[in-house]
Amino acid sequence: MRPYIKSIISSFLVILACLGLGRFAFGMVLPNMQETLNITTTQVGFIGTANFIGYIIGIFFANFLYSKYTTHKLIFITIVLQGLSMLAMILFDDYLLISFFYTLSGFFSAIVNMSIMAYMANVIPKEVRGKALGIIVSGSGLAIIISGQLVPIIENMISDMPWKTSWAIFAFILILIAFFSQPGIKKHASHKMPDTKVKANKYFKIPSFWKIGIIYMIFGISYSIYVTYFVSAVIDKYNVSTSLSGDFWTVVGFCSIFSGFIFGLIADKIGPYKTLIFVYVLQTISHFILAIDINSYAIWFSAIIFGISVWSIPSLVALLTSLHFDVKRTAQVLSLVTLLFASCQAIGPVTAGYIYDITNDFSYVFMITSALTFSAVIISFIFSKQPIKQIH
Repeated sequence: MRPYIKSIISSFLVILACLGLGRFAFGMVLPNMQETLNITTTQVGFIGTANFIGYIIGIFFANFLYSKYTTHKLIFITIVLQGLSMLAMILFDDYLLISFFYTLSGFFSAIVNMSIMAYMANVIPKEVRGKALGIIVSGSGLAIIISGQLVPIIENMISDMPWKTSWAIFAFILILIAFFSQPGIKKHASHKMPDTKVKANKYFKIPSFWKIGIIYMIFGISYSIYVTYFVSAVIDKYNVSTSLSGDFWTVVGFCSIFSGFIFGLIADKIGPYKTLIFVYVLQTISHFILAIDINSYAIWFSAIIFGISVWSIPSLVALLTSLHFDVKRTAQVLSLVTLLFASCQAIGPVTAGYIYDITNDFSYVFMITSALTFSAVIISFIFSKQPIKQIH
């Protein structure tokens, strides 16, 4: 991977920005946002869902823009616009207006994420692609660590709506990363994706497409609920402080830094489907712990095993896409399966918020997600018994 180190570092920063701080840090500011805006869990879930809806819309533009502009220019512009849309969120106290600007943030993050993942999947050689993709998706983990430690500090320093200060800092970091990520991406800026027009009907008839799609859809629902409500659930269930919940969240982030690399390495050795069996077993346990009444120390274990496995799934999906389909179709298929994934993750937060408002208990929410992830264990096991044939 030595010739591609600069590109990998730049891509790591891009994922840290567009997904890590732009999306996954939202879970840390959510409790204070809900309290200061005086809104229901369903409404705050709607804000999270709005981001995912924007992400879905952005997917439809990603391939067109990727083929029209050089990668480094496209990523620079869209990260800056995402940062500005995040800054706009703090100017309002109405959750609908906040949702609107978070929708824009999701729109731009989709373009950034799709572009960098397709770019890396085609630039990095096949034999080390799993490790490389694993490294870059771990950027989200570092962002979670940053948010887990920074948000409680800000809440202790600022009494009036501290979530706005935290969110503004994250937005400014995004804009800085837009500049710092440029050199590594420019190194391979001449790379172009051929034939990026998505022909959905063509792929919907291919079993390999649905193998990838089903696995990614289950992840979309389950992870979006966990990352959105983990902090709120821990505070609600065990009445812990924001600082301690931030420590739990930091553990998630720290462990997730290694998840993509570890399971990418394993996937290069034993194959992606067999690797997904282990990944989803860990995911199932992490969700189930939040669903049952157990000693609060178990939350550390949930955080560890969720973190150590979670970001391996997007990189494994990108790897599966490149293995099942040739280079000309990678961006097309990745766009479509990501669309399925994004549709499911959009359902997650608002549905979970509604279930909580009805039951006043997050246990029901995480019992459902643990059942979903366990179904993915069975599905991955079935697919692991079938050979991978590349479609040209």
